[in-house]
Amino acid sequence: MKKFLLASLVLVLLAGCSSAPQGIWCQDNQAQVSGDRIVMKSNLWVTNVPATVEGQDQTLHGTLYLDSHKPLPPNLGVVEVSVKQGDKTWVFYGEDLEVQTNYENQWQVAFEWEKVPVNLAKPVDVALQVKNGKRSEWLVEQEVQVNSVE
Repeated sequence: MKKFLLASLVLVLLAGCSSAPQGIWCQDNQAQVSGDRIVMKSNLWVTNVPATVEGQDQTLHGTLYLDSHKPLPPNLGVVEVSVKQGDKTWVFYGEDLEVQTNYENQWQVAFEWEKVPVNLAKPVDVALQVKNGKRSEWLVEQEVQVNSVE
């Protein structure tokens, strides 16, 4: 009976992961690229800017930090960032992202997007897709709190 319950639990967990687009939401915040481990750390915040008419416009800002022990490959490309909260997902593509190299082994990926209706009371999941040659990797950080800045 215990084996059956364990097998059922594993199937339920796998089904939850496979229902996400490309199964990316089951990844973690680390990936192997060019023989070295890259770790992602996310920082997200919302600025509430007074609108000219009714209420405020909410702008979502994000900075993702990529760290590695070795220099990151110079041909490493940032493809997209996805932010997921509940059943809503917001996707930021290459042209919406600013990549900065602080050191050879530390990069920042920054973005901002106006009028993202993120709920500050609930955390989000953040996924980053990087591409090295023909190989694509996802780094995902779960349960990221979005801060508010006035």
